[in-house]
This record gives sequence, structure tokens and C-alpha cells, in this order.
Amino acid sequence: FVGSLALAKKALECKSNERERKVRLLNDASGIFGQNKETAFHKQCTDDYFELIRDQEVLRNKYGNKDVAPECSSVTSTMVSLIHHAALDPQNSDRLLNDTEKLAKKFRIPDKRMWHVKIKALSESGQWPVLKALAGSRAKSPIGYKPFARAAIKGKRDAQEIIRYIERITQPEEKYDLYCEAHLWNRALDEAGKLRDFRRVANVRSLCSSAEIEARCDSMLQSGGV
Repeated sequence: FVGSLALAKKALECKSNERERKVRLLNDASGIFGQNKETAFHKQCTDDYFELIRDQEVLRNKYGNKDVAPECSSVTSTMVSLIHHAALDPQNSDRLLNDTEKLAKKFRIPDKRMWHVKIKALSESGQWPVLKALAGSRAKSPIGYKPFARAAIKGKRDAQEIIRYIERITQPEEKYDLYCEAHLWNRALDEAGKLRDFRRVANVRSLCSSAEIEARCDSMLQSGGV
């Protein structure tokens, strides 16, 4: 067992130009792990890693680019590289995104994790129309729409785009927080009014720098119209 762990560790330490040695070490480690039921998990991890580096090579050759799926031990990093490259290669973007889905399915990536990865990678690479299409797809987001809204806010998208995502959230407390984060003060006050929460109105007043918004806050606080 100790010897097989050492082999797996050596494989991880191999440089990118030592692929043959890495493959040999992984095969040897997998064979040793497979001799004992107690190390079945270690064998599965080793086999998955071997499959991953093989798939990475296939993808690099498929797209003729060494920056597509660079060799690493992370399925998530591989998916992110494919999504990022889709922004640089519009002609193959659909194929790259489809290969991302296939990779996630093959390595049993949970849906929630996959959605988080896609939202982050799409927003980082500026693929806003694709992100919008993802949010509007028939498949309901398993992580809700807060990550979409936060990505749009971080990406400094226009107000209507941010609002589109926030309005798909059902919890007024979350909507209020996101509107404050986006500095959409009137919308934040609308949510504070629904919650009948004076504290949230006062919070908006302390954060904003608009005389108009401050006046609305004062009116709401004085009239009890929350």
C-alpha cells in the first residue's frame, strides 16, 4: 500500500514532458491498489486521474492548442480551461462547451458544482450571452439565481441585466442584499418596504450618496410607510 502511494505521488510530481513515465507509474500504482479491497477507493482515484490526463491530451489534439485542457490533476480546472477557451475560439465555442458537459458527466461532477463552475468561468471570460442562455434554459438552476446576480454585479453589467437575475430570486431578504450590493437603492427600498423593515431602510440611507434616495428613506421612516 505504501509503495503504491509512493508511485502515485511520483506520478503527480512528473513534469509535462515525462508523460510516458507518468502513465507507467499510474498503471503500476493502480495494479497494486487493485490487489486489495481496502484500497479500492485509491485505485478508482488513480484510474480517474489516468483517464483525465488521457482526455486532456485528446482535447488538446482535437483543438490543436496546448492551452486547451492543460495537463493537471483537477477536473474542475480542465472544465474552466475549456469554457475560457470558448470565449477565444467562437467558431468552436459550442463544441468546447459540449465537451465540458461530457467531461463533467464522465467524472461524475455533481450538478450544483457544475453550475457554479460554469457561472464563474463564463462570467470571468465575458461570455454574458451564454450565461443569460444558461439562466433561461429549461433546466432549473439547482443553485438558484443568486450566483448569476453576483456574477453580473461583479462583472459591472448594466442594471437591467442585474435586475433580470435578482427578480428570479424568491427571498426578499436576498433580493434586498443583492440590490444593495449593486447600488440599486430604489429597488432595495422596495424590498425593505415589503419586509416592513425600518432597519433596512436606515441602512440604505447610510450607504447611498443620493439626496433623492435619502429623501425617500426619510419619508418612509417618518410616515411608517414600510
